[in-house]
Amino acid sequence: MAKQYHTKGKDILFDYFVTHKGKRFCAKDIGDYIEINGLSMNQATIYRNLDKLTNEGVLLKSKNLDDDQSFYQYVGENSCCHEHLHMQCKKCGKIIHLDDEVLSRFYEYICSDLDFALETKESVLVGLCADCNKE
Repeated sequence: MAKQYHTKGKDILFDYFVTHKGKRFCAKDIGDYIEINGLSMNQATIYRNLDKLTNEGVLLKSKNLDDDQSFYQYVGENSCCHEHLHMQCKKCGKIIHLDDEVLSRFYEYICSDLDFALETKESVLVGLCADCNKE
């Protein structure tokens, strides 16, 4: 197993992730946060860490539906995040985790009745969240 390095850059990123838990963000958002707080990290380092942390399962990556821009969300303690489906608001980009009993029956139907191997890590249902639906 590869040795995990503890760096100042990772600390900056994790501080950002924890303070923005439950919200999606892009690399530019992190760059703005770093600049506003007088910290230092170049964009290449940000992107490299986002890719690495996504591969490690620390971040959930999604694409903006309109312009294919990548967005991320911190998984946090939800280590099973890649084992269930998500909904994404097509207006604000909010990601909602689906893991209730109804969804389990839906997943079972897809896998058993349709004999379809669903890859939940890459599956997202798209619509409007409650806040955006009110507007």
